[in-house]
Amino acid sequence: MAYFNHAFCKSFLVGSIEESVDQLTTSLAAGEIGIVNGSSWKTMAINTTTPAALDEKELYYLVQGSYRTADTIGGNSTHGGYAESVKSKGINPKYVTRIWKSDVVAASASTASVTVGPKCHPCGENLMLRVDVKGSPALRFLNRNAYAIGDSMGDSAAGDVPGLCCVAGQTYLDPAVALAKMGKMIVADPIVSPFLQEPSGGGIVVVGGSNAGTYTFDEVLTNSGGFTAVTDPVGDGLTSAKITFEGAYVSTTFGDSSFDTRDFFGKEPVQLYAEMIDETGEPCNDCGTSARTAAVMPQTTGEHVLRQLLLSERYMQNPVHQGNIDFNRMREIEGSAQIINAVTRSDFYNVYYVQHSIPRFNNPTSTFDNDQYVYEFYVADESASDGPNAKFVDLLETLRLTANAAGANVKDELS
Repeated sequence: MAYFNHAFCKSFLVGSIEESVDQLTTSLAAGEIGIVNGSSWKTMAINTTTPAALDEKELYYLVQGSYRTADTIGGNSTHGGYAESVKSKGINPKYVTRIWKSDVVAASASTASVTVGPKCHPCGENLMLRVDVKGSPALRFLNRNAYAIGDSMGDSAAGDVPGLCCVAGQTYLDPAVALAKMGKMIVADPIVSPFLQEPSGGGIVVVGGSNAGTYTFDEVLTNSGGFTAVTDPVGDGLTSAKITFEGAYVSTTFGDSSFDTRDFFGKEPVQLYAEMIDETGEPCNDCGTSARTAAVMPQTTGEHVLRQLLLSERYMQNPVHQGNIDFNRMREIEGSAQIINAVTRSDFYNVYYVQHSIPRFNNPTSTFDNDQYVYEFYVADESASDGPNAKFVDLLETLRLTANAAGANVKDELS
């Protein structure tokens, strides 16, 4: 039984690719990465047109020029220094077990909607719409989840959004107007307003009848934008009206100069839920159909990437100062400011992984497994065919073909 059955991890921020042969590692620019032969300690050529296998009997290293460009403290350069290139362990091609990629996952906001029919708002009844806001943003703001209720009544004389009244002989309110009235109240609620908004294209969708189309709350309430309220939604041929809310929240962030790894950054999005309720506050199960889409947080943003890089740097005993009164000066002197500035924290990064093992041939007690290593390479997301992502894929494909030529069976997970 092994004591340590997962992989050691090391992180790299890829700035550019060294494609030519016989370059010394000391010539690698900051962030530039290449495959280095363990015998000559020089880079190997990367064919970006048709990747080909290298000599499978050699030991290879993935080496990157350091983002730290100076060694200025205590003669540190005599021991390699902060500016020393960043290296993987020696990679024996036949022990490469996997090479793969994680694509960028973009953020998407939560939506919550309620669809009602033409007979959902009888004259003389006050129906209400409840929207719940859940997730860590609301909990951090209020120490509880939040909700707001909008109703179809109002007092226009008191400055409220228009009250809704039936004319003589009218049986049902125009459901689009009733929903817009509720929606207007909810987005103006001081508790939930930081977390939701009306969709930019309009929050009311009418199906059937003379007003078929999409409208904003204000257009419906003011009979503008092509909308005219009807007094007989059934006779007008209206099929349904739907109201939609969209999640919206932006957290506070600090600039690079004051960055601290302990700063908060959101890992959970706002989630919205909507339902019709009656005058007693109970769910109105026979009036309206609720639907929602869950929000998705963006993955591999610069906030995450920077923290992974600094963690990897600390494993190498490279400092990054924070919290003390002169931390900004120390970052400049020791070079960690150059790493922080190399990451655009609001950008997205593709992540590439290389996993290999180093066998323990002398292990008579079977106490330990083979050492496993995973290297994660962050490359800024872009679509250019000759950009760093495409070239880095060629580099990894060269390593994969070399591994398979040595007897490994590494699947193509980069396409």
